[in-house]
Amino acid sequence: MLLLTSILIAVLLAIVVTYFLHTRKTYEFFKRLNIPGSSPIFFFGNFFDLVRNKRTSISIKQYTEKYGRIFGYFEGHTPILVVSDPDVIQDIFIKSFSNFHSHRAFPLDEQHSKQVHLFYAIGLRWKRQRLIINPIFSSTKLKQMSPMIHRCINMFMKKIIEEYNKGQSFDIYPYFKRFAMDTLWSCVFGIDTDMQNNINDPSLIFSQCYFEEQNSAKVLVLLSLFIKELNYVWIKLRHINSFIRYWLRRIFPFTNNYIQEEPYTWIIREAYKIIDEHQQNNLTNRADVIKLMLESVSNEDFIQDDQPSTMKKEQKDDVVAGYETTSTALSYISYILATHPNEQVKLQENIDAYFNPETDEDDILSYDAISQIEYLDMFIRETLRMYPIAPVVINRQSTEELNIKNIGTIPVGTCVAVDMYGLHFDPDLWGPVDPHIQGVT
Repeated sequence: MLLLTSILIAVLLAIVVTYFLHTRKTYEFFKRLNIPGSSPIFFFGNFFDLVRNKRTSISIKQYTEKYGRIFGYFEGHTPILVVSDPDVIQDIFIKSFSNFHSHRAFPLDEQHSKQVHLFYAIGLRWKRQRLIINPIFSSTKLKQMSPMIHRCINMFMKKIIEEYNKGQSFDIYPYFKRFAMDTLWSCVFGIDTDMQNNINDPSLIFSQCYFEEQNSAKVLVLLSLFIKELNYVWIKLRHINSFIRYWLRRIFPFTNNYIQEEPYTWIIREAYKIIDEHQQNNLTNRADVIKLMLESVSNEDFIQDDQPSTMKKEQKDDVVAGYETTSTALSYISYILATHPNEQVKLQENIDAYFNPETDEDDILSYDAISQIEYLDMFIRETLRMYPIAPVVINRQSTEELNIKNIGTIPVGTCVAVDMYGLHFDPDLWGPVDPHIQGVT
């Protein structure tokens, strides 16, 4: 017994020492490349610097101001190369895109799973999924969804007019959330929802709760960041948690009042039902994303990549991610219009100039007309420059070595992030006095 205990202690010590030496070597990554950056704390990296501001993007911008347009920091012991140099960004995102098409793996995401979302897929799987999805977003296919979008817009305008007639101020953000989710469920799944009237619609509730569920897993997310070598373990723990919650609800119905069904599970189940309905009933009269994806997928694709399951996960992520980003962007746009009345009048005049009462029904511009309004496009782009949506997700992971001018060769597998705030607010790019960003924080 004593011998066995001694062996276990020796093995444990060997693992700890090996992990210590491996981590210590990792922290030399940027020193070897002569790239500046804040000194990491063992195990935690620069975690405390990042959480001090409560927003990682602001901390990264402060790093840029201190260390320049190219620097490095550590999440746990994972090195992250941050760039805001336009020439380097062009090399990564355009010229060398074939070597940087992969995003870094999100904590707890199974990047090598056959059901992985396009956003996290790598290698040939990414190329195959991209090949299937690309045709869906052609102008011809998007035009087919216009009736569904117009229906959601008309309902949104009705709700806004109702609030306006009350003569009181109101928070428009919840209305944008319901409008965005209504539109996404209609265009992605081809179903008529009533989310803008029914705030208790299950599709709306579970989609909103998805982010709360992600927050509930933050302990496992942190463990995945700090000890990424055990990511498989953290993923399994999350699956076990889901399994226990599911069976508790089934075996003991009274627990339904205390244990909510996982949003992820509910949305995936709905996606299964809708895709099966499309396949069984051959619903050709719909022009939703699922129908267009089914048309783009060959039988070989279904076999090789478990494409039906991939599609369900793809649409789940599209709905959830699109809901938050779209509603937030619309809220920023409304804020800018409200605080810049001259811009509001100018934009309205530009839109009115393209409106044709003979062809544009229900006071809604056609798809072709909207695509021609350059000032509308510039206005939206400028708003997103001032208020970038989800700035920390703009990243890539190299699949081949990259040579950066005045820096050297960056190894395969390096995570590269973009300092969106540093880039969008750079006075060398936008001028020393930028009237649009004065007072913006």
